[in-house]
Amino acid sequence: MLLSFFYDAILFILGLIALPKAIYQMVVYKKYRKSFFKRFGWQFPTIEKKDRMLIWIHTVSVGETKAIAPLAKMLKKGERQPLLLISSTTETGHAEAMRSIPQADYHVYLPFDLGCVICPIVKKTAPDLVILCESDFWFNFLKASKNSEAKIILVNGKISERSRHRFAQFSFFSQRLFSYIDLFCLQNLHYKERFASLGIPEEKLQVTGNIKFDDPHPPLSVEELEQLKKKLFILPEDQVIVLGSSHDPEETMVLDIFKTLMEEFPHLKVILVPRHPERFNEVEGILKKQKIPYLRFSKVDNDNRYGKVILIDTMGLLRQCYQLADVAIVGGSFVTHVGGHNILEPCWYSVPVIFGPHMHSQPELVELAKEYGVGLQVDAQHLKDALCKLLRDPQERKRLGESGKKLIEESRGATQKTFDSLEQTRSIKKRKN
Repeated sequence: MLLSFFYDAILFILGLIALPKAIYQMVVYKKYRKSFFKRFGWQFPTIEKKDRMLIWIHTVSVGETKAIAPLAKMLKKGERQPLLLISSTTETGHAEAMRSIPQADYHVYLPFDLGCVICPIVKKTAPDLVILCESDFWFNFLKASKNSEAKIILVNGKISERSRHRFAQFSFFSQRLFSYIDLFCLQNLHYKERFASLGIPEEKLQVTGNIKFDDPHPPLSVEELEQLKKKLFILPEDQVIVLGSSHDPEETMVLDIFKTLMEEFPHLKVILVPRHPERFNEVEGILKKQKIPYLRFSKVDNDNRYGKVILIDTMGLLRQCYQLADVAIVGGSFVTHVGGHNILEPCWYSVPVIFGPHMHSQPELVELAKEYGVGLQVDAQHLKDALCKLLRDPQERKRLGESGKKLIEESRGATQKTFDSLEQTRSIKKRKN
C-alpha cells in the first residue's frame, strides 16, 4: 500500500509538471487531441466476456504494433475464439493497431497509470491474459491485472543498459514491478542477462528472438511500384535517397548534404518521412526556408512535378518509400535523445542502409547489421562520404542489399517460438487449476 501511494504521488506530480507542455502541444500542434481524455478512461468500452477468454495486448507505438500483429492474429485463432483487446499509448500506434490488427474486438488507449484511473478499469475488464510488448512497464496496470488473476507475459522483451541501471538503483520498486510478470520472452541473450541481473528468476526468462523479423513486409507489385513512382514524378534515371523516421535536426542535416551532391548526381532525389505527424508542417517550413523545390505527398500536382525533395505527410507509407530507395537512411540515430529506430526495415526490400552513432535503444539490431554487413554506421560528419560511396557504386549497393535479405530470411521464426511459449505457460496454468 505504501509503495502504491508513493508511486501515485510521484506520477501525479510528474503529470502536473508535464501538463502545460501537453496543453501547448494540443493547441499548437494538435497533438493528443484524440487520446488525452480517453487516457483518463473516458469512453473505455464495456466488455461482456461471458464464457470467452479475454486477451489484453499492450503496445506503445507504431513499430511495436506492426511487430506484434502476426502474433495477435495467431492468438485470435485460438480455441474458443478469445476476445482481443489492443491498447496503445500513442495516437499513431492506435491508428496502426486498427489498420494492422482489424480482427481485434476492441482498440483502446491505455489509461493513465494512476491507481484511481487504471485499477477500476482493469478490475471491470478482468483480462485473463495480459501481453506486454518490448519494454513498457506500468506498475498499477500490472498490479491490477495480477489482482484480477491474469497471466502476464512480456513478448519481444528488451531493456537498455540505461534502463537496467535505473531499475537497479530502485530495486525495492523494480523487484515488485517485475514480480507481477509470469514469463519474459526476450529478443536475445544480452537482454536475458540484463533482466537476470535485476534478480528475476532464471525460469521466467526465455530467449525467443525478435518478432519484428517475422513481419511479412509484403512488397509492392511491379504495377503498384510504377504507379507510386508516377505519382511522385520519379523517373527511371533518378537516384533516390529515403530518410525514414527522421527527427529534428536530421532533415536539415540531410538537405545540407543533398545540396552539395546535386552537381555530381544531377538526377538525385530525396524522400523525407518524418517520424511524427505533428512535424510535417515544420519540415515543410525548412524546405521553404532553404528554397529547395519540393512536393508534398498530400498535395501532389503537376505544378510541383519538378520537386527534388518529396515530403511524405501521410502515415503508413514508410515501407513503400523504402522500396523506391537506392539508399536508405534511418533516422533517430543521429540525435542523442532517441536511440535509433528499426535500421533493418529497408533490408526486407534489399536496400542498403545508413544509420548514425546513437543506437543505444537498438543494440541488437546494430550487432546484426554489422554481422551480416547490410549497411554503414557513420556519424554526421561522414554521412556525405557514405552516401557518395554508395551512389557511385551500384555493385556495392547490390551486395549490401543481398546481405540484408539474407539477414531477414535467417532471422525468422520468433513469432512461432513466442506463441509456443505462451501456449505452454497457459497449459501449465490449466494443469495447476
